[in-house]
Parts: sequence; C-alpha cells; structure tokens
Amino acid sequence: MATTKKRLSRYDFFKANRRASGWAAISPTRGDIAEYLKRCRDKVVVPTKNIGKGKQAVIIGGGVAGLTSAYELLVQEIGCSCVILEANQRVGGRNFTVRPGDTIAEEGFDAQMCNFEEEKDQPYEPYLNAGPGRIPSSHTNLLGYLRRFKVPIEVYVMNSGSNRTYIENNFDDRSVPNRRLDNDTRGWIAQELFRLLNGDNFPSLYSSEIEQFKKLLLKFGDLKNMGKDRGKYLDSDRSGYSHLPSIGPGEVEEPLQLDELLASEFWDTHFYQPQDFLWQPTLFQPVGGMDKVVDAFRERVEKLGCDIRLGAVVNRIAWNGETGKYSIYYDRGNEEETIEADYCFSNIPIPLLKGILQDEHFDEKFRDALHAVYRAQYSNSSNGSDDGEYQRKFLADTTKVGWQAKRNLWQEAKGSGNVPIYGGISWTTDEIDQIWYPSENYHGELGVLTGAYNFEDIARDWGEQTPQERLELARKGAKNLGGDDFANGLQHGLAIAWQNMPYQKGGWAQWSTVDRQEYHFNNLTDGNKNFYIVGDQLSALPGWQEGAILSAINAVNRVADEKYIVPKLDKLPDTRLIVQGI
Repeated sequence: MATTKKRLSRYDFFKANRRASGWAAISPTRGDIAEYLKRCRDKVVVPTKNIGKGKQAVIIGGGVAGLTSAYELLVQEIGCSCVILEANQRVGGRNFTVRPGDTIAEEGFDAQMCNFEEEKDQPYEPYLNAGPGRIPSSHTNLLGYLRRFKVPIEVYVMNSGSNRTYIENNFDDRSVPNRRLDNDTRGWIAQELFRLLNGDNFPSLYSSEIEQFKKLLLKFGDLKNMGKDRGKYLDSDRSGYSHLPSIGPGEVEEPLQLDELLASEFWDTHFYQPQDFLWQPTLFQPVGGMDKVVDAFRERVEKLGCDIRLGAVVNRIAWNGETGKYSIYYDRGNEEETIEADYCFSNIPIPLLKGILQDEHFDEKFRDALHAVYRAQYSNSSNGSDDGEYQRKFLADTTKVGWQAKRNLWQEAKGSGNVPIYGGISWTTDEIDQIWYPSENYHGELGVLTGAYNFEDIARDWGEQTPQERLELARKGAKNLGGDDFANGLQHGLAIAWQNMPYQKGGWAQWSTVDRQEYHFNNLTDGNKNFYIVGDQLSALPGWQEGAILSAINAVNRVADEKYIVPKLDKLPDTRLIVQGI
C-alpha cells in the first residue's frame, strides 16, 4: 500500500526578484506561474542579426530544450551554425512515445519490445506516452509553437466523474465512482455549514449575508430547498444513479455517509489534483502521440540548417583558454570524434555532467552550483538514510506502465447504474497509484492505458524489479480498481523506470534536495563562459515541457544580448507539488 504523504500548500511557488529581474515582487497566488511564463516570453530580445556570424553552437542533448535552443538560435538569425549531439538514436529525451516495434532499453534489464496490435482503418498506430502525456492550457509557449508548426491537438481528459477511486479496506473494499466521493462530500459539508448558519456562529456576517450564504450552500451542496428538509443533504443525482434514467426517471444512488467518507481519507490519494492550477481543464495532447512535438521541432531545425548527429555519446567537454572555445569529445560508432564550440548548450541532466565537464575555468559561483547538484544526486545514491527512510536524489525516481486492451472493458459499463469511462484518471491506494484511460480514438476497438504512474520509494523499489515483475504488480492494482475481467484483459504490457534509462537517470529535477537551492539555481541560469544549461531542470516548471522551452529561450537570449537578465527566483517550487500533485 502506498505511503500517505503530506499535502503541500498549492501556492507556495515563488516571487520574482525585484532587483535582478526589474519587475516587482509578487505574493504567491494562482497567477504566479502564468505571470512568470508571460514575462519570460515577453523578454525575448531583438538581437543584432549575425551577432554570432562565423561561430558555432553545439547543443548536447536533443530533448525539447535542445531542439528549442537550436530553433531559436536559427530563427532569430543570430548567424552561428548549429549542431546537436544526441546520445540516443532518436531526439526527444524524456518526450518518448512508444509504438509497435519500438523498444524500451533500461540499464541492467533486457530490452522490451512494444507489441501493441494495430487496427485497420485507424488514423495512426497505437502508442504509449512513456514520458510527458498532457499539456496544460497555461503552457502558452509550447502551445504557441504547436500552433506555429501546425501540429493538431485534441483535448486530454484529466478528470471524469465516471473515473473511480479505490481505498483499501473502505467502501466494502471496492472502488467508488469519483462523482459519489466528490458530490456526497460537498453535500455533507454544505449541510453542516447550513446548520451552523442557523445559530449565532458568524457574528461578522450581516443577516442579509447569512441568507445569501444559505442560498449559496443550497446550490453548492444540492441541498433540499423546501419544507422541513430545507438545508439537509438527502441525496443528489450529481452522485449518479443505481439505475440510470431511460424510459423511467431512474433511481438516484444512496449517498455515501459522512463517517464513511471521513474514515476513508480519500483525499490523501490524488483525488483533488484535477483542481490544482496545472491540471485544471482544458488540457491538450498532440493528435497521434506526444512525440509530434519533437517531430515538428526536428523538421523545422533541420530545414533551418541544424546538423543533428544521433548516437553521439559525449565523453568530455574541455575548455581551451587560448581560443576561448570548447572541445567536445564524443563517440559515434567505434571512433571518437571532436567538435569545437563557441557556444555550448547542455541539455544533459546536470548530475550526468560530473566527470564529463571540465569546470576549473568557470566562475566560482557557477562551479559551486554544479557541485551542489552533484552532491544532491550522488551523496544520496543509496536512496536511503541510516534509519531506512527514503532519501530523495536530485533526479526523481518514477515508473510508468502501459497496457493495451479492448476498450469495452471500460467503455461498456456493466450494471444498471454504471456509466462508461471515457478518458480521465482513476486513483488508488495500491502501489500503481493511478490509471489513465485514453483520451482519443474512442470508437476504436483497442486502447492504450497508463496502468501505473508512481514516485519516490515505491518507484525506486519497482525500478529494482524486472519489467515483468512490475507488470504483475500493476495487474494486481488494476484488479482492485476495475475487477477481474478488467485486470485479466490487460495485454502487451510495458514498464519503464526512468531512473534506469541511460542518459536520463530520472524523471525530473528536484531542487529541494540541493542545499541553498535558490542561490545555486539562480547562479546557473545565466550561464558562464558561453556555457549554458538548458532543460526543465533549470526552470520554475521542472518536469514539464514548458519549463524546458523557457530555459532554452532564456539561454538563447543571453547569447543574443549579454545584458539580457534571466528572471531570478526567490522561491523555487517543490517539484512534488507541480509534477506529482501531492
């Protein structure tokens, strides 16, 4: 059973630094993220064309940030040539969409082949987004690129009332439709508040305001509005039906009782995550898979003249003090090759620079920041403290599971009161944590589900097991949510532990593991000696493609204008809040 984790404050994000960024500090509110993103993008400079004429930019790592860096360098006509060195045989980094015939190759385990079945007359192959799977509507820079690149998008369903939640040993040890948990809880809260309003419990409110408050609660909780039952929660069709309306009016579901709801502590799952800012509707996904983002960037940068070299594993990044250039040594096939760079952009996860990047020439603050990140990753390499408590590293442990199955297992509900599931997420206290249902191609016979997505100590433990063992655990968790038929119908499973993936070694950056995190973060954002670190790891949105894009924009703007000021952060968000939604 998953360990209960303390829920963090939703809005403890950050304040902009007045002195460094030139704009007033603001209190943390819902608007902070959107305001920060807007101001970063608004700061795009108009460079002197050909400021980099005759120079070469080398980008190490072809993830979303690396591709964005190349695109902005070229589209802004800075004048430099551009080369991307990518260790894998594909670009995209953690933007990794798996289709039939593709493989997942973790270090220490046999490669897994994707065996999803293809259907005739379908618009695209079945796929699993093994990395990012959704785009919030607040991520305006990524959406802007997709609009510019004419990449079609569709709605990603984050939440449906028909999704289910399983709390071990509660509700007769069966999963419950989310609409019942949500609306019965609202009803009981509204009833209790309505009752309190009948006394002298709110002296700060005028009598007219108390009456308005009561009217609000009647609507908010769907309370009875007439006679002796006025202000009581008896039931609500918001919570669903035990027999759906058809020729007859239907039979409203009996409400879950308040003591049952409280005993379950259902809110300690991710149940309310869809209410948090980054997961509020509307969310999107590219039609046909998240790697359509990568395909669009790659097509544009290659047309603009970028040289992408796949299978190029960088071994050493050396500084030549006489020429002021970087010598980058990399293996490609059986031979070591070298390339010189006037500007070096590193899209490598920061801890993986240790032993590769020569850093004696950097300013002390930049070098100290690098070493602070190295300590956060490698001093915690055992992933456990002396007392056995899980100890987080800079790069987060996270695992995912994907299944293919017949859609009728969730789109054809059995039972007179059950409603089919179309998209959204079901939550559980099992170690799988959650199941995502596909938000596309609803009329297909087959669909691909995300059958587990978990974090921290559970993800670490799963990553130490074979992919087949992870699939067995995932099937057990699916049984509690959907029953035997559902669990037994899951086929062609795939499992990925990102901490085992070469050249990644984790799902996202966790700056809260770094001592003096804001100080070191801010010292890295400006770059040093024409060396720039990019990626969501160096943004206020770690774990999101929008963060990767913004880091690239900031770095390119520094090349275009050395006086460009990257916004500094007084407070970094805890990644667990903005990725895991705890």
